[in-house]
Amino acid sequence: MQGFRTSARRGTWGAALVLVVLVATSGCQSSAPKRTVVAEPGLTDPGATVVEAGPLGGSQVSWVDRHPLFYKPREYYDKTGNNTVVKAAAATILGIPAGIFGEFRQIVTGSPNGAKY
Repeated sequence: MQGFRTSARRGTWGAALVLVVLVATSGCQSSAPKRTVVAEPGLTDPGATVVEAGPLGGSQVSWVDRHPLFYKPREYYDKTGNNTVVKAAAATILGIPAGIFGEFRQIVTGSPNGAKY
């Protein structure tokens, strides 16, 4: 009976050791794809197209400017007077419902053509 317990323990420890080795050597196989480096065209290249710089001041349209839920409260905040409490109340009480309504309208009719800011 003593021999059976010893061999059972060895088998358990052996299986645990194999499991630990497999887990340690498997690694993570779902990593992100590697990025590739893209070379810029040279200035002496006759077929190269150079992109013109945008307007000065960095006024680029961001994802906030495309969703009324986010830009409507900002519009109400900016258009209200100098009192911070009134500005916050206008953005909260008027801007958020107007943004929700504008978001639903944009879902049905599509995005507007002009940028807000």
